[in-house]
Amino acid sequence: MKNLPSIDKLAGVIDLFLEHSSRVNQAKAEKYWYPLSIATYGAEEILQALDSMCSFRTSMWEKTMEFEKKFARWQGRNSAVMVNSGSSADLLMCHLLTNPSSPFLQAGDEILLPIVTWPTQIWSAMMAGLKVKFVDVDPDTLNIDLDDLEKSISPVTRALFVVHLMGNPCNMDRIQGLTERNKLLLLEDCCEALGSEYAGKKVGNFGVAGSFSFFFSHHIMTMEGGMIVCDDQQNADDLRILRAHGWLRNVNSSRYTLKDYDIDYRYAFVNWGFNVRPTDLQAGFGLCQLEKLPLFNTRRGQLGSRFFEYVDKTPYLKYPAVAGKAKPSWFALPLMVSKDAPFAKNDLTAYLESKGIETRPIVTGNVARHPVGGVFPQFTQRQFPGADEIHSRGFYVGLSPLFTVEMIDRLIDNFETFLKRY
Repeated sequence: MKNLPSIDKLAGVIDLFLEHSSRVNQAKAEKYWYPLSIATYGAEEILQALDSMCSFRTSMWEKTMEFEKKFARWQGRNSAVMVNSGSSADLLMCHLLTNPSSPFLQAGDEILLPIVTWPTQIWSAMMAGLKVKFVDVDPDTLNIDLDDLEKSISPVTRALFVVHLMGNPCNMDRIQGLTERNKLLLLEDCCEALGSEYAGKKVGNFGVAGSFSFFFSHHIMTMEGGMIVCDDQQNADDLRILRAHGWLRNVNSSRYTLKDYDIDYRYAFVNWGFNVRPTDLQAGFGLCQLEKLPLFNTRRGQLGSRFFEYVDKTPYLKYPAVAGKAKPSWFALPLMVSKDAPFAKNDLTAYLESKGIETRPIVTGNVARHPVGGVFPQFTQRQFPGADEIHSRGFYVGLSPLFTVEMIDRLIDNFETFLKRY
């Protein structure tokens, strides 16, 4: 150990490695000069990971707890619970609602979800024993259709699980009005919306709990990773118990009387649970990335505005409408091709792909139109015309805080060249 290089020398080696990797990646990326995303980590994050490995504290440890505290402070909620992915965050939030030790809801209670979302949001509710009922999505906003939502609430509805798709906040005034009048629990999937706000309040702070993702292409990256935020300490403890096997480790145990049980406190199990713990390597990345987040989101806003200003001038393209009190932190650059366009979405995306611009559909489009739509009866109970429009006419191109203005301008030039055909 005495012969280990100094931190300064190690940082220099990492810088050389990153420079070399950048050249290699540039050569590999010839297909896409404009990818969905690029890595936003550097020497600081790598040093954090090396520190964890050299100290042999790689599983969930002190850095995870520190990241949770700092994230909760940044988000403005009392508690944050880190997990291994945004999907696991959704899973634990739904199981919190039907938690056997202190349930909000009972198995079979009805929860409303938008039909256009990442599928693990849906599976999480199903796996928690809730009866899923789908609501259509507004093709103008890409978020849950508020009129259809109001019609979908029935006497047996108990909860609503919204998603702020692509970083565009839902109209929380109307949603909170509906949940309060109908006494519904509210969960928020903010996996694509870290830093987005509504009426000056960060999304993820309106319901019982909110979920976030730190996947490679998201606002901050820990490679894989996610977070749940909430205010109630008991909820936070229950989430930590669900996160790790159903045991008491890492929580305040004062709620539980263990003296009557012949057990080792270190292995005290009080509930069922999963193992969706993160690693300290991920948390170390998160600590560095969280410091960069304000700058990242400012840059996303600048680049997004430049591109959307161009879209405003085009006859056949439209970006999502933003609610009056909403301040998006765009995850990507989503677009809808107009109904009257003389070309199809696939014509445009095929052209962009041929020019080295990576594209994707608006998450899944209409999930009911996938093969899994034939597996569960919930998908076949009605039609979703708004989701069908998004499925047929919606797509997105990438957005990264490390993209340059020149890249956005070149992107615009490619759109312009295609549109001049028409």
